[in-house]
Amino acid sequence: QALTQKQAETAVAYLKKEPIVILWCSCCDNQIPKKITVQEVYFKAYPDGKYYSVVVKGRNESGAEVEEYVDLAYVFVKKGKKAKSLGKVLKYECDPCTKPFDWAA
Repeated sequence: QALTQKQAETAVAYLKKEPIVILWCSCCDNQIPKKITVQEVYFKAYPDGKYYSVVVKGRNESGAEVEEYVDLAYVFVKKGKKAKSLGKVLKYECDPCTKPFDWAA
């Protein structure tokens, strides 16, 4: 997902406050949501230097290390008792293909 530097900085600042996120390509077939305990979040410039990607590093529920370039439409954060697309929370143009869903403990 191509982001401006400001969008990437905003997303990283938000994610640094989140202990757990759900990574789920909700528009994809047969994708299972993955709950990730966040250890590090950063952004990286595209080779052209104009756009940026956000990277989430942490551990999945099995304890395995995960490091993924993420699409903010498919990063779900806890808002109350619901999981909401971070792209929507930050009011970025995106389509997570799903409505907010219950955050399972």
